[in-house]
Amino acid sequence: MKRLITILIALCLLNTGAYAQWYLFPGARGKAAEQQPAGQQTETPRNEPGDRGQLRGSVTPPAQERQEEEEGGWQSLFGFGGDLSTVRVTLALPFAAGTQKPNANYLEMYGGALLALRDLGEEGVKVRLRVVDTASGALTRDDIEDSDVIIGPVTYAEVRDALPLCGGDKVLVSPLDPKTAELAAGAPVIQAPASWTSQIDELAEWVQEELMPEDELYVIRDASEKGFGEQARYLIDRLNNKVLRYRTVASVSDIAFQEGRTYRILIASDSDAFLTGATRAAAIEAARNRDIILYSTSRIRSTIGTNVNDLYNTRTRLTASYYIDYGSQAVKDFVLAYRALFRSEPGSFAFQGYDTMRYFAGTCADYGRRWYRRLPEYPAKGLQSDFEFKRWESSGKVNVAVRRIVYNSDLTTTLLQN
Repeated sequence: MKRLITILIALCLLNTGAYAQWYLFPGARGKAAEQQPAGQQTETPRNEPGDRGQLRGSVTPPAQERQEEEEGGWQSLFGFGGDLSTVRVTLALPFAAGTQKPNANYLEMYGGALLALRDLGEEGVKVRLRVVDTASGALTRDDIEDSDVIIGPVTYAEVRDALPLCGGDKVLVSPLDPKTAELAAGAPVIQAPASWTSQIDELAEWVQEELMPEDELYVIRDASEKGFGEQARYLIDRLNNKVLRYRTVASVSDIAFQEGRTYRILIASDSDAFLTGATRAAAIEAARNRDIILYSTSRIRSTIGTNVNDLYNTRTRLTASYYIDYGSQAVKDFVLAYRALFRSEPGSFAFQGYDTMRYFAGTCADYGRRWYRRLPEYPAKGLQSDFEFKRWESSGKVNVAVRRIVYNSDLTTTLLQN
């Protein structure tokens, strides 16, 4: 029933916000500005990037620099800045709003995006939101040309088909599909979620940081042709690039455990069954008082199913593109706000909608219509995912920010702060 109420509320908001001027839930600053006496004009104060709750950028453009940009200073030669009184955002998701069974996940994502716009509005940022239901029709040239930030569409094929409409000064933010990272190398695409390659990169870095000279590092390698696939090969390559000393075995039973030694284990396999079996075997050995620490990407969470105790028993170090720390105050505030508005619990899609909208619309508000060129200067932490972009020669960019999670032996999990 609660799920149905959420869908109905989101559908009502969807129609309201399809193409309108949004100054969502203006806060005290916005209301004070509206109440100024006639003849007095004041600019609504805007918080700097570092003031935006959990989404905090490490670089804030000084006021002097912003003024030079907006007045056509030297930065404008490179397309930065520009006076944006209103940020124009297009959100393109397959809501299927006109059908008997609307997509609950994407309506939930839309709800999270609305809360992000509410928070931006309370900070003095005006946003005009255009919503496109890609289940009913593809993005048009007008949708793209009339927007400063385009979030969506979702699938690889939809993003690829929309690229010819972008011209030379528009980019598409891919909010979900990791496959679109392939397009970013040669097209104006921003991949919002970090890919599995970034997770493995971070995993190899983590192993190198924790590995002690007296420790044993083992890689359990899947010998089958199908199992030793792209991800397994990439893991081995990353370990070799780190010049780490490790031993390769076919199974946990091939490890000659000794008392007093710490065994750090990675599993190189593209097979879910192999990954699950090796994790289970490592957990059994850990129960025999073996000092075992397992390293893995977030893929293991979906393969082990209900056997999550295996991760706690092996004190697993996990790298993930998404992780929600329900103990953080920012997450608690978001959950309460979502409950109040939608009468339901927010899921992963709601958090993703919030993080994606808040980061990219906020960056545009701070840096102008060429905001995407400044992304490498603006790393930020969201509610369930983080953002960090490297400088590329190409027009696209891929998020490389990955979270580190530790499964502790006392059945708790810890999000490490990088």
